[in-house]
Formats: sequence, C-alpha cells, structure tokens
Amino acid sequence: MIDAHCHLHFEAFDGDRAEVLASAQDAGVQAIVVADFDQRRRAALRELGERPGVAICAGVHPWAVDALDAASLDEELRLLEEALDAPGWAAVGEFGLDFVRATDPDARALQLRACSEQLRMARERELPVVLHAVRCHSTLHDLLRREGPSPAGGIMHGYSGSARQVPLFLMHGLDISVGGRLARNPEKLQAVVKQVPLDRMHLETDCPDGPVPGDAGSERSEPADLVEVIRAVAAAIQQPPERVAARCAENTRRLFNITGTLGDHA
Repeated sequence: MIDAHCHLHFEAFDGDRAEVLASAQDAGVQAIVVADFDQRRRAALRELGERPGVAICAGVHPWAVDALDAASLDEELRLLEEALDAPGWAAVGEFGLDFVRATDPDARALQLRACSEQLRMARERELPVVLHAVRCHSTLHDLLRREGPSPAGGIMHGYSGSARQVPLFLMHGLDISVGGRLARNPEKLQAVVKQVPLDRMHLETDCPDGPVPGDAGSERSEPADLVEVIRAVAAAIQQPPERVAARCAENTRRLFNITGTLGDHA
C-alpha cells in the first residue's frame, strides 16, 4: 500500500520521523507521497525526498496564500517556480482552492491566481498536480475547463466534493484520492467511491492532521494509519482490502513515477 498524500516533513514529525517511517513499513506501507505547503519547509521536504520510496511535490497551499498579500504571493510563486526548475519533483502541489477559509472576494481572487499559476507550472513541466478543494468544486471545475488541466493528470486530494461531481474531475484527467475524513462518513463514502473506477482511486492519510477512521482521539495521524482508510473503502465497495490496497498502490506508483520502496538502501 502507498500513502498518496501526507506531510511527513512537518514539524510534528521532527522528533520521531525515523520511527514513524519504520512504523509505516511495519504496517505494510511501501511508499509515501509528501506534499508541500510553502517554501518555509521545502528544504526539509527535499531532504526527505532523498529516501527511497518517498515522492515529493512542490506547491503553495491555499491556506498559505491566505496569509499573503499580492506582492508576497508573487515572491512565493517565484520561489516555487525556481524550485520546480530543479529535478526530483514528482508533482506540483499541494495547491488549489479553499472557500471555507477564504470568504471575501479579494482573498478568493488571490487563491484563484495562485491556483491558475501553479496549473500553468504543471502544464509547462508536464507534471501531475495535487489539488486541494474545499467548498469550491464548481469554481475549480470551471477553472480547469477554461485553462486546461496538466497533461500528466493528478489527484483530487482528500476528496470532499459530491458524488455527482466525481465524473467532472475524472474527465479532466484527475484521479480521486480518499482520506480519513471521507472514510469517516460511510454514507457519503459509499456514494463517492461508487463513482470512481478502482484504477482511478488513491488512498491517503493527510497526516499529521488528517483524521483516522474509527479513532476519534488521535492527536496525530501517520502513514501507518492508512490501514484504516483501506478497511473503510474496501467495505464500501465490497472488495477484499488486499485487492483495494494493491490496485490503489499501483495507481499511485504509476502517477507519481515512484520506483523505490521504503527501507531500500539509497
């Protein structure tokens, strides 16, 4: 199994990152995809990406955009483009729109500009995208239709849209990644995953902050918790967990061009 979206470079793991990776291996996690937030932790992200079985992505998260003015955003995007000119990145992300956080027109306009620019960077470099979308799915669909997705595809990370919107994003070449938040809602989970072919599905923890299905008390999630997401999805589509884990891992390995496995010697 492969964790298609996590933030193992965050400070929450600075004290025990090696132990968390060992725990992931013990649980059967073969590889992880680590998504960026902004330039402040990018050096730690690059260092993590030197490990076998770790794919890294560079991007500017919409929450990071919310803390910037127009001039600061220009600089953040310049630094991102400069970073992407170096080899080693598996995708552009995490970026997108979050209209729960951005409520006024100016804030949303900044998020849209950041999203549009990062889509351009991905298209020009033919890299997949890792998209964050919360209460903005119609707007994001319109942006993708107007400007075009990346030819390399990508994922809708931690999918939170409706079941009826799933085909719109599949049409744009975007796969659906299921995390703990959706897996905690059995009725919506079942409706969504019925719309997703198994060869277009990915599974994620979004650790350290992504919730763990069936565990309301966790202060920090980690890649080993992917087992619980797999169980929930397998129950929803009435397939053996081993088959779901294997097929989704194959999808993630192919999309992000992951060649190594956690625990391999660099």
